[in-house]
Amino acid sequence: MSCEPRIALVLGSGGLRGLAHVGVLSVLEENNIKPDLITGCSIGSLIGALICAGHDSQTLMKLARALGRKSWIEFVADKLGFVASDKVYEIVTILTQNRRIEELDIPFAAVATDLTLGKEHVFYTGKAADAVCSSISVPGLFVPYRYGGHQMVDGALINPTPVNIAKKMGADLIIAVDLAFVSTVEEVNNFFDVILRSLDIMEKGLHHYNGLEQSCDVLIRPQLNECRVTDFQKIEECYEAGRLAAEKALPEIKNILATYSLK
Repeated sequence: MSCEPRIALVLGSGGLRGLAHVGVLSVLEENNIKPDLITGCSIGSLIGALICAGHDSQTLMKLARALGRKSWIEFVADKLGFVASDKVYEIVTILTQNRRIEELDIPFAAVATDLTLGKEHVFYTGKAADAVCSSISVPGLFVPYRYGGHQMVDGALINPTPVNIAKKMGADLIIAVDLAFVSTVEEVNNFFDVILRSLDIMEKGLHHYNGLEQSCDVLIRPQLNECRVTDFQKIEECYEAGRLAAEKALPEIKNILATYSLK
């Protein structure tokens, strides 16, 4: 008698490199591997919420190609940041049909950092748009997102690839997609890159400290050295990098699934 594992897809932070998540999803779809739950941080929370709302990889790539920088980013004059979350909130609200997390098609959780309390905040319930806007608000760039009287910022400060949350939600097989990497650069030459590269370095340190490689069953790390966090021109490269990495991991995933079919 076969025993089907509860599969979790864990989507890490990484700015526009998050289109690699869509590439990974496309390979899973082609092989009829369906996640039973999804957890995400930052861009991973955005992609994850849209998957859980019923959007497949083809739809997500069409959206990515159609919606340019101006669709997502609204610059503001605010002492707490340069970018507001209003446009992201509007888009996510539309694409999730204004649903709450508990109303989505697939169980979902998003990780943010509560700047007020100085600790992790995990969204298991509530409006999906609130969860995403909280999780993606990169400190120093985005104005902190107001939720429940608290100021929320990017979950990557604490938990960039939330494998532990997937375990808490009852996952048997955890497929994690890690977009954090630190490659050598010739020069960091603007304020935005200083913040984003610093986050990359911090995330890599957190993964080492938290033992990411040991805590999941399959770790997918797309090669994204040529893709900057803010580069809207590289979405196709990010997508293909995700596909390539997922195809490399596919035999491992299938081997693990085969062991469950024997139970």
